[in-house]
Amino acid sequence: MVKLISIFMLVSLVVPRFSFSQLSPHELTFVGGQGFYSFLYKDQTPQDIMNLKYKPGFSYGIRYWWNSDDKNFLRAELGVFQAGGRGFYAGNLVQWNLNYLTLGANYLYKFWDRERRDDFSVAFGPALNMSYLMGGQQIINKLSYDLKGSDAFKKMNFHGGVIVSARYFTTRRLHFSLEYRFDCSLGQIEGADAADGQKTRNIGHVISAGVGFRLR
Repeated sequence: MVKLISIFMLVSLVVPRFSFSQLSPHELTFVGGQGFYSFLYKDQTPQDIMNLKYKPGFSYGIRYWWNSDDKNFLRAELGVFQAGGRGFYAGNLVQWNLNYLTLGANYLYKFWDRERRDDFSVAFGPALNMSYLMGGQQIINKLSYDLKGSDAFKKMNFHGGVIVSARYFTTRRLHFSLEYRFDCSLGQIEGADAADGQKTRNIGHVISAGVGFRLR
């Protein structure tokens, strides 16, 4: 309930800044990069028995921008990314690769541009995503186990984060971008196989580069 209230408050603050009658398609951006994900894990034992570490994984997407003025942007995104993590348990190296299809909405506020020019700018804001688990593997040393048919992880996952995005327009229509995102699951990602009192969430840092086009 607290999470739903927080989301509602965020939307109520952001939406009034936009005049939806003036919104029009603005930009389309293709991005690719690398994420570094691990797990926020806790159970009934006080010590960290897994010694969890971050592991790299892919991140690709398409982003569609709208703007109502030169400062405020709404952005929809469709993409795929790999979460997971790695750790050591009882002397064994254990790794997880979790491949997600994700659909999300972002709000970005442009807080800096170069001498009020339109060719380079930096923006930041929150992101909210819904992701579907397409497949995954658990690898213990060199043995791989398919997680797709198991109940180890939930199929649907909601997560949120914070974005910092820099864009440089080489022409009026073409731009290149570099972006950082902090991403974290909003709830339990484990499925029916999770033990009582055990909770796991994805947490990651994603760096991506992209090329985009103004549509008008």
